[in-house]
Amino acid sequence: MGIKEQMLGVLRGSEAQRIRFSFAGSTGITIAVDGSSFRRVANAIEEDTIHIVEANVPAGRAKYSAWNNPAKDEAANTFYIGAGPRWSRAFDALLVHESVHASFDLTRASLPWLDNEIAAYIAQGYYLRNSGFNAARLDHIGANAQPYLGRQIVESIVNGEGVQGFWLDQLRGSLLSNERYHDYINGTFTGDG
Repeated sequence: MGIKEQMLGVLRGSEAQRIRFSFAGSTGITIAVDGSSFRRVANAIEEDTIHIVEANVPAGRAKYSAWNNPAKDEAANTFYIGAGPRWSRAFDALLVHESVHASFDLTRASLPWLDNEIAAYIAQGYYLRNSGFNAARLDHIGANAQPYLGRQIVESIVNGEGVQGFWLDQLRGSLLSNERYHDYINGTFTGDG
């Protein structure tokens, strides 16, 4: 099975289709993700509206590019997938994370990048939980790591507590202080379909 088939299987699979959450974003708008978000992306991949390229990111990583970026040799509406092991729930959860960005692009959403990343990490945590990924395996990456914090938010949702402000604030702070996100996290994401 190739990466395209793997992505379609992940996005249309029950683990992704059972993801459903919303939260108040940093500007007060409601940010929502559910199974239709992933079906939308799967359909776009199938129709070649979104492309998949196996390059431009380190092994075991994935990235979605909404716009052309010649400086980084990136094309619009393209997933970039790194070489290396791809047959794990952790990698599939990363595909779900990047698909949240793609879904916001397809719907031409305009939202703070911070909220976009928060939604992606919550979806990633949801996929990990839905697929039976042992939460203890995230403990080794640290309590400030975004996948860990996304998973904590999911646990509060599943326990009927909704999106807990404490964990949401922890994830916001983690993203804002992480060098990896400094170039864009304070900006606005505007999808163009």
